[in-house]
Amino acid sequence: MEILLGGLRWVHIVAGFTGLAAFWVPILTRKGGRQHRFFGKIFKYCAYLLLGAAGLSISLRFSDAAMQGIGPRDEPSNFAFLIFLAYLTVVTFIGIRHGVQVLMNKADLTGMNRRWDNFLAWTAIAASLFLIVYALYYNPPIKIVLFALSPIGFGTGFGIRKVIQGRRPERKAWFYEHMGTMIGMGIAFHTAFAVFGSARLFDLGLSGWTAVIPWITPALIGMPAGAIWTRYYQRKFNDMPA
Repeated sequence: MEILLGGLRWVHIVAGFTGLAAFWVPILTRKGGRQHRFFGKIFKYCAYLLLGAAGLSISLRFSDAAMQGIGPRDEPSNFAFLIFLAYLTVVTFIGIRHGVQVLMNKADLTGMNRRWDNFLAWTAIAASLFLIVYALYYNPPIKIVLFALSPIGFGTGFGIRKVIQGRRPERKAWFYEHMGTMIGMGIAFHTAFAVFGSARLFDLGLSGWTAVIPWITPALIGMPAGAIWTRYYQRKFNDMPA
């Protein structure tokens, strides 16, 4: 199994770094332009590949722990870490899919009010609830990280529900939703890099409570930036919500 996990790790790393680089091209280039669309597709496919590898790897680790009779109380740090990765994988997949779907249904976003879309929205919300309950019940060492990033699932799920029920009144709701969702997925990519990639490249010397800084910094920067950027385009298009 270690060979398989090693292979999945390399798939995850290559897709992650490629997607991380591709993410910035649509951000910095003209929206809807050739480069925006081309590198946006690269980011999307890298995200799906990365998430597939991550999901399979996490499932194998949970299966291995179950066969050995190891539970959350036996290895609280490792289990909480796996729970968090599973949460991030699920919510990121739901977000990426939604960001793509709004482009395909931009003429009428309420056309996305289907059983599968609603199921995924509630799944993201349930994932956040589970993360909070898990942190409260098992009190793992990284519980502050679980609490700090639990709003992502709520924001993703309730955001999807709002859109597909037609409760975004702006004329270009699909544009703001696509942009905001993809920025959120970029936050997930940068969080993974800050936690795993930077630790392998640089010795940041973080310990104690400061060790959570790489976990929460991308969200602390990205979420306000996304809100400001959305506001900018709403003013530009004279499309401010009432």
